[in-house]
Amino acid sequence: MQRVSRYWLLLALCATASAVYAWEPVDHIAAVVADKVIAGSELDFQLQLYQVQTGTKVSDANDAHKLKEQILTQMINDRLILIKATQDTTIKVVDDEVDEALNTRMDELKSRFPNQEQFEKQVASEGFTMRELKAKLRDEAREQLLKQKLISKLLSKVSVGKSEVEKFYETYKDSIPPHPQQVKLAHLLLEVTSSKSTSDSLMSLARSLVERINRGDSFEALAQQYSEDASAASGGEIGTVRKGDLMPEFEKAALALSPGAVSDVVKTSIGYHIIKLMARSEDQYEVKHILLLNKPTAADSAAIVTLANQLLDRIKKGEDFGALVKEYSTDSTSRANFGELGWLVVENLPAEYKSALGTLANGQISDPIWSTDGLHLLKVLDRKESRPVSLADDWDGLKEMTRRQKSELVIAGVVNEMKDKVYLEVRDF
Repeated sequence: MQRVSRYWLLLALCATASAVYAWEPVDHIAAVVADKVIAGSELDFQLQLYQVQTGTKVSDANDAHKLKEQILTQMINDRLILIKATQDTTIKVVDDEVDEALNTRMDELKSRFPNQEQFEKQVASEGFTMRELKAKLRDEAREQLLKQKLISKLLSKVSVGKSEVEKFYETYKDSIPPHPQQVKLAHLLLEVTSSKSTSDSLMSLARSLVERINRGDSFEALAQQYSEDASAASGGEIGTVRKGDLMPEFEKAALALSPGAVSDVVKTSIGYHIIKLMARSEDQYEVKHILLLNKPTAADSAAIVTLANQLLDRIKKGEDFGALVKEYSTDSTSRANFGELGWLVVENLPAEYKSALGTLANGQISDPIWSTDGLHLLKVLDRKESRPVSLADDWDGLKEMTRRQKSELVIAGVVNEMKDKVYLEVRDF
């Protein structure tokens, strides 16, 4: 059925699904809530979505059935909350709010695709027009805003007293997880970048390719031989893109060309491009390119290792770690705060971090450590050992847990109220 196929668009794009009216044809019905049904295919979709989002795969039939039961319960509760929200005359959702939520959602969906054309192709391949997709997302945005406003209204009345916090703690203290072991770190990051000689060599190669193209060599053949982009196999073909989709410096050079013309070398943050404009219109253009990636060489990596060891030696001789961070670290965010990264849970640290930090005392510096970001020098600023939660030390956190539990009971009360007021039927799923 067409409706079933559209759920795959939601998996790829929307990550949401909607109930249908009870009189619409569906494959089979999992539940009926008032005048709408939850289709079995919708429930199956939500199960698959859960597995995608959590990175798990439920293969056991009994486990899958239990999980589907939990998901269906949540879908029913969600529908009941929406019905309650639509009945509350004090809750208003204006068009400007819906428009803002819709635009945010559309922007998020578009960001998952390389360009507007690919996004629209995916939408069309799943049986939607852009108008239909926006209409669906608009309805979902309005429903979500209604539910959010109802929940905010309900929870604004929730307050927690001292005795409630104490009772919560006494009831759950044996099951509340202890505070994990933590470490407060600072780091000096040295990103491995291409040296001037590496960049100069790439620029020289790129210029030689431009000269060969100008002498009559095939652009497409040179792209297949030299380009380091995925488009190399197709002769550098990027395809048709909308204006604004590609890097500004790339697009500026491309749109300065006449169709069929080839650019000089264009430098971007990823390397050196040679661009061939194939066609253009008012809001889009077709383009090919040859890309030489400006990536570090083994010699560049070795130079960073040498620098890291030199900095470590200077620190051991008494130079200030924070001052060297200010001068050398390539992490602009932490550099402003002398490299401080804040408190981190030891268990969640990368294995190479944990290994290096295991024997370091407060104030000590690690040997250079590689990560995907570059080479780090880590400084231990402080440590917190694992400890149980207590009223004296964790009052605010316990108060928030108590408030959250009380809030859940309020929401559950509304759900139970609505179950008594609307038609609800759960079928075999």
